[in-house]
Amino acid sequence: MQLRQWVNQGESCLSHYIRKARGLSESCDEEIAHFGKQMLTLLQQLCHFAHSPPGPRKWKNFYSQFVLLLMLYEAADNDAGKLARSLAAEMDSLWVFLEENGVEPTNNKAERTLRFGVLWRKRSLGSQSDKGLRWVERILSLKETCPIKARAPFPILVEMVDAYFKEQMPNLAWVG
Repeated sequence: MQLRQWVNQGESCLSHYIRKARGLSESCDEEIAHFGKQMLTLLQQLCHFAHSPPGPRKWKNFYSQFVLLLMLYEAADNDAGKLARSLAAEMDSLWVFLEENGVEPTNNKAERTLRFGVLWRKRSLGSQSDKGLRWVERILSLKETCPIKARAPFPILVEMVDAYFKEQMPNLAWVG
């Protein structure tokens, strides 16, 4: 069985790095702005590779430019150096989406999925007990899983509560 080995190393979200590079490209400091513009172009190109994978020559050119830019700014004691060091530390996880089928270059989908729960927690001030936390995490998980599995959450919740009162295990076959 081939388990996706990238899971242990994680994947970097290119959107976050693109936002940082865009911010640097608008800097008043000419050197930082230059780095930001170049890095922004490279990161956007990397995202584009998700839909149009590069050939060996194109990849070699991209990779050479990317590594050279990081090496030039990695030692800088400014925001450009900070971003360069951050990218250098994440090198192995920047292009997981090119090696693994189904992996996106950004984690926007995951962040959108978590958004409802985060907003709920901010408005309600969370839960005051471990039991309440377990309830919330399970209800929110059900809320997000049902649309993925093309199921309505309320009937499933009713079935689960019914199984609980009958002291039976609920049917979870639909999850797998």
